[in-house]
Amino acid sequence: MQELQTYYYNQGNAVRKTEVYSAHPVRSLPTRQQREREKREEAIRKQRITDRRRVAALRKNRLLTGYMIVAVILTCTMLVGYVALQTNVSTRMNHVAELENELSKVNADNKAAESRIATTTNLSEIKDKAINDLGMVYATSNQIVYYSVDGSDYMSQYHDIP
Repeated sequence: MQELQTYYYNQGNAVRKTEVYSAHPVRSLPTRQQREREKREEAIRKQRITDRRRVAALRKNRLLTGYMIVAVILTCTMLVGYVALQTNVSTRMNHVAELENELSKVNADNKAAESRIATTTNLSEIKDKAINDLGMVYATSNQIVYYSVDGSDYMSQYHDIP
């Protein structure tokens, strides 16, 4: 080993101590047993680090798996709810369509009944009964009032006109 020595020149009343610095620290070579013990300790230390990392990764995987299960359950619940809503809407639309069909049939029957009643009435019989049985007379010109009628009359044709 090589040692470096430094020398100082004394100036004034403060004297410096001379120190010896070595370029390489002095170490003794480890024995075979020490090297084996250090290898075992290093292997144990690395195994502990690996075990800690494995446990942490397993904990994270369990947590992520739990989150994924919750997300899948929520998604399935929302999808089932959506399908139920769609079914409910389509059922109601079908019910509304049935009610509209029923309403149109009832309206058609009502108009047909009104037309049938209007055509079965014999005006001459009504006139005879009013004049002879009830004693009614024709109105005078000052009793007559004229008015205009909208074009909203209704007629259903059931047969061809000859």
